[in-house]
Amino acid sequence: MNRIRTTRARWTTRVLACVALLVGAPPLVHALTARHIAWDGMVRGIGPSKIKGLVGMVGGAVAGTTAVDIKFSGDVAGTKRPWHIHRGSCAKGGPIFGSPTAYAALLIDAKGGAQGKATLNVVLPDSGYFYVNVHESAAKMGSIVACGDLLLEE
Repeated sequence: MNRIRTTRARWTTRVLACVALLVGAPPLVHALTARHIAWDGMVRGIGPSKIKGLVGMVGGAVAGTTAVDIKFSGDVAGTKRPWHIHRGSCAKGGPIFGSPTAYAALLIDAKGGAQGKATLNVVLPDSGYFYVNVHESAAKMGSIVACGDLLLEE
């Protein structure tokens, strides 16, 4: 009789261990197989512009979104600069990534610096080519004062 109880106890312990592994497996498998993807780039002034800074693009806090951060210095205080991430490269150009309205214009502070964020309702891409550009003003969207290609960091 003791032998039967011992066998049942071992069997129960093994079943419970297997269940625990199966229940915990999805997060573990995801953690082991998920890639950390981030896009980073340097923002540099074009022509006489002395802008220099950084831009980054990562998965957003909400699934299926992309978070973008930009920060730079060397600009003219009080200026308002529209900006966007685009598909393509500074050299070749390309369409805006996400909705243009997701990118609030940057107001340059008294020290010539700016920083901004955008949340795009698109999934963070894991391939392709992307760049950021900073426009002269809302009235002069065709004039780019700074640009920077983004590189995929894994």
